[in-house]
Amino acid sequence: MKVLIIGLERTGKVFSTERLFRKKLNEAKVTGVEITTAEMSELGSPGERKLEKSLKEILHKGVDCIVVMEQWQKELLTRFMEYKTWSKIYLFADICKKKISSALPSCDVDFRYRNESEKINDGCGNLVEGMKTYKKGDHSVRLAF
Repeated sequence: MKVLIIGLERTGKVFSTERLFRKKLNEAKVTGVEITTAEMSELGSPGERKLEKSLKEILHKGVDCIVVMEQWQKELLTRFMEYKTWSKIYLFADICKKKISSALPSCDVDFRYRNESEKINDGCGNLVEGMKTYKKGDHSVRLAF
C-alpha cells in the first residue's frame, strides 16, 4: 500500500506525522506500507498545469491513500483529480478525531483541547488501524476511519 502525506512544508507537521506514522507501523508490525511526503509547492501552484500533471503522475504510480493536512488542500486536489479517485483523499484532522470520547465533562468551555503532538499521535494511531483494516478486506472501499 502506498501512502502520500501532503503538507505545506516538510519540516513541520508533515515531517512529524511521517516519522510517528513509521514508528507506529513498526510497533504494530504492519508491513507493505510505503510512505512518501510532499509539500504543495513541489506539486505546483493552483493556477498552473504542473499541479495537474504532478497529480496524474502520482496516481499513475498507484498511490492508495493521500493524506492532506488542510481542508483547502483536499478541495484543491479534487479540482485536478478524476471523481473516482477522490475517495483516496483523507483529511488528517478527520483521522485524528476518529476515537475522541464524547463522554468528557461538559461545561461552558471546551475541555477537549489537545496539543498538536497529541493530535498527531492519535491520527497516526488511527491511520495504522485503518491500514490494518484495509489490508484485511476489500481494497475497493475507503480506508476505515
